[in-house]
Amino acid sequence: MQENNDTIFSEIEAAEMEATLLQRFMTGLMDFAIDILLIFLVYKIIPRDIFVSIAKLNSILIPIIVILIVAVYRFIFLMLFNKTIGMMAFRVKFLNKRFQPLSNKEKLLSIFRTRFSQIKFYKEN
Repeated sequence: MQENNDTIFSEIEAAEMEATLLQRFMTGLMDFAIDILLIFLVYKIIPRDIFVSIAKLNSILIPIIVILIVAVYRFIFLMLFNKTIGMMAFRVKFLNKRFQPLSNKEKLLSIFRTRFSQIKFYKEN
């Protein structure tokens, strides 16, 4: 008679290791630097008069524009490459709680919040 050695991890083909704290920190730092650079470039490219007129209309629009710039950058890179530039540089990837690549819905959620979701950083093999 054959023993049943199935465990919760038996479905995992390759052993996935969670990224180190340093890898996660450096990934976040690099992506933050890219976010700041993108925001700076947008402010340099778009004429100042447009931002002044937006600020006169409603002062809350400027932070919304900044958030949209960051979200668009992350969305494009996650949809096209499944990772951001920081993740590429430090060789980490997102996996869901089943150790699978993210679905489009999970990618969209990971743009805004990964800390409280089931999405985690893992080392790239």
